[in-house]
Amino acid sequence: MTQPASKSFFVGADALTDNLALIEWCENSRRILHAGALELGICASELDAKLRTVSGGLSVGGLSGRRRANQVSRPIGQASEALVVASQYIITASNRFVAAFDPELSAAGYRGARKPDFKFKA
Repeated sequence: MTQPASKSFFVGADALTDNLALIEWCENSRRILHAGALELGICASELDAKLRTVSGGLSVGGLSGRRRANQVSRPIGQASEALVVASQYIITASNRFVAAFDPELSAAGYRGARKPDFKFKA
């Protein structure tokens, strides 16, 4: 089953036909990138733990099992961090769109994101 173009993560600019589609795409992209970052971070940690036990204390090429495991898992952890940064840039792009195109958005009656349900009370 295929998703509509507006619901897909990897869409071209042609699918972003209005302000609501662009803001929704930014929010969906942020969610996907955040979930991917979490998944990669967990994978890196689990893989590091598994690979550390493989060598049983044997040193290969002057590197301990811990160091060799780190060489494998570190790039996955860095990919996780990169997705966090990508998510932050998506949020920045969305916020800049709202700020830069405020006159057009106001004229169209756009009121911004809904207010959060969480409130502070005295």
